[in-house]
Amino acid sequence: MAQSRWVYRLRQGLMRIGLALRPTALDEAPARRWLAPQALALYASMAPGDRAHGLCVLARLESQGEVTPWLAEAALLHDVGKAGARLSLAYRAAIVLLGSRLPRWAKADPASWRYPFHAHLEHARRGADLCAQAGCDPRAVALVRWHEAPPAHVLEGELQEALAALLAADDQC
Repeated sequence: MAQSRWVYRLRQGLMRIGLALRPTALDEAPARRWLAPQALALYASMAPGDRAHGLCVLARLESQGEVTPWLAEAALLHDVGKAGARLSLAYRAAIVLLGSRLPRWAKADPASWRYPFHAHLEHARRGADLCAQAGCDPRAVALVRWHEAPPAHVLEGELQEALAALLAADDQC
């Protein structure tokens, strides 16, 4: 993993520790402004650190220009597939340390202690499915599905540009 990814992960970990130590309410007005009721319920199911991360991604996108409703949905919900997956700070640290060996540790059985590794690997697909069920815009669903491993040949034009912006904002948060 490149040093910049380590710095990124360290920054995320420190943010999560800060949220745990200072359990003040997040300013979630942007989520209420952009998300329909079913999508807002999905957002509320996320861990506080993932909600804060989504708010940060949205704020970065907004600071760079006009944001469409579907891009805002994707920004806020791109990690919703991690909700309920027991991804504690210890698991998140292990995920970073395991790197390419992570699939060997993952197990799809929700009762297994190895399930959080599986959930991390599958969160983009699961999140896209949850967003589709909640009635999110199909463009937001596509961005959530491909935000971890974007194949250039799947998304084109406006969606490819939106995905690039989402990934750039994600890397800054």
